[in-house]
Amino acid sequence: MQKVYVLDSSVLLHDPNAIYQFQENEVIIPYVVLEEIESKKRLLENIGRAAREAIRHLDRLREKGQLSQGVLLSNGGKIRIELNHYSNEILPLKSDMALADNRILAVALSLTHEEERPVVLVTKDIAMRVKADALGILTDDYHNDKVVLPPIVEEILTLSLDDHDVSLLYQDRYILLESALSPNRCVKAVLSDDSVLPLVSSSDGKRLIYQMGRGLAPWDIRPKNLEQSWALEMLTNPDIKLVNLMGPAGTGKTLLALACGLEQTIHAEIYVRMLCARPIIPFGKDIGFLPGEKHQKVRPYMQPIYDNLEFLLRTRREKDRERGSESVIDSAIDLLIKKRQLEIEVLTYIRGRSIPNQFIIIDEAQNLSAHEVKTIITRAGEGTKIVLCGDPDQIDHPYLDKESNGLAHLASRLSGQSFYGQVRLIRGERSELATRAAGLL
Repeated sequence: MQKVYVLDSSVLLHDPNAIYQFQENEVIIPYVVLEEIESKKRLLENIGRAAREAIRHLDRLREKGQLSQGVLLSNGGKIRIELNHYSNEILPLKSDMALADNRILAVALSLTHEEERPVVLVTKDIAMRVKADALGILTDDYHNDKVVLPPIVEEILTLSLDDHDVSLLYQDRYILLESALSPNRCVKAVLSDDSVLPLVSSSDGKRLIYQMGRGLAPWDIRPKNLEQSWALEMLTNPDIKLVNLMGPAGTGKTLLALACGLEQTIHAEIYVRMLCARPIIPFGKDIGFLPGEKHQKVRPYMQPIYDNLEFLLRTRREKDRERGSESVIDSAIDLLIKKRQLEIEVLTYIRGRSIPNQFIIIDEAQNLSAHEVKTIITRAGEGTKIVLCGDPDQIDHPYLDKESNGLAHLASRLSGQSFYGQVRLIRGERSELATRAAGLL
């Protein structure tokens, strides 16, 4: 049976192409949704871009017919702008019809009473879904971009190796496989004495590669667990151009990425520059506009990256650390920036750039949408490696969740590609306090 889907503004701001994702059903957009989208179109961030794109889609459909009467879509569905059903008599007493959410609810409730077909309100707003359910309106989240990641154990392959294979592995740093595996897959090799080696399948899936395991120490940082060993194997492999590091806070995602970036940029000179960026989404209540030049405004948001850089540079200057010389560490970071070996940037300014021969680290990538992740990756020029770090369980973006963020989308679409590798870190190594608090709280 054909259904009627009433779209909230949050759906169109999340995915401007949402109107085409409901097959042969009828899509209804309340007029107040157009007003909300129109109010967002001048924003310079991703929400503004989505608002402008949604309006352009509707403008093209307008040329096919009057939207208030309904226009047929290419997929067999229909779209209509709803102009009526704004009476406050249909909602509970004292409902403020000046609120856009209440006007959308009034449309959905009126259609529910009038239509013989099922009417479903689609919204990314959790509170809106709760209110709709209380009014007896069928409601649902927007599921078109939902991704459910498989259990971590399914991403790890366990193989038993005999002593001959181990000898070849230590001698050549790889062994050939009789049957090919998925490219860049994490492999746990169990030896005859029950010890374990962290291996990664090659980009063609025909070999198992072993760099050094726990002996692999870019910028003097050694892995503390199996997952970190896999991460370092991928971060130091030039054939893997895109690495996705997912895991809870304190598992070492950013630190490992920065250590490998410094090693390959400053010492090995594989890349001309390390570029670090993260989305500007504050945790908790924002403090408003910040004074100063751009780098002074950016510094508070980028402080986690500076903290990790200070730790890494301090390990190379142990004597200065013992004297408590923080100015030396700060000057080292400033020197790297001055020599253009290090760039710390906000993602706002990355659109339109072409970035060749650089090691790019995107921190807190779970707060990026699938479109934003695509925008970042398509900036990569020849010789560039991109590392995305994030925790899908710590999302601060209002329109994203664990199953619809850019990291999950990336893992779903690119898994098995020769240029892509991912590791899901699970064990906290920041401190015993941080690890136990994360588990107990």
